[in-house]
Amino acid sequence: MAVAQTASGVLTVEVTVVSTCAVGSGTLAFGTVDPAAGTNTPTRVNVNVTCTQGTPFSVGLSDGANATGTQRRMKGSNQSQYLAYNLFQDSAGTQRFGNNVTAQRLIGQTGLGATANSIPVYGSIVAGQSAPADVYSDTVPITVYY
Repeated sequence: MAVAQTASGVLTVEVTVVSTCAVGSGTLAFGTVDPAAGTNTPTRVNVNVTCTQGTPFSVGLSDGANATGTQRRMKGSNQSQYLAYNLFQDSAGTQRFGNNVTAQRLIGQTGLGATANSIPVYGSIVAGQSAPADVYSDTVPITVYY
């Protein structure tokens, strides 16, 4: 059977791309330290933020699960001892990495699409502490604002 006539039309294809972000990180491991001496050299870990390309975002870190006021603390496995520490945006330890006020958040970031933005977080143990031998830990929620 022969086809003598045709009809044509247009298929419209459309998608809406929304701004989204995802965040992940490793563990900030201080290793073995003397709590009286603290840590002179900050320890670093990267927080990886993946946002839709071109999406502006900022990052905030809470004071952690064991904070007293704004002082972050790790809790010992015996559940009654604490070890104070700090988190910073810079390796010099001059810019606190927080979440309570906008000034403590890392701002001015832009999503790269499929490539994660690698945000460094520097940590140090506060010197002059008396703490027994133990394993200390804390959990610090990360918030991405976009």
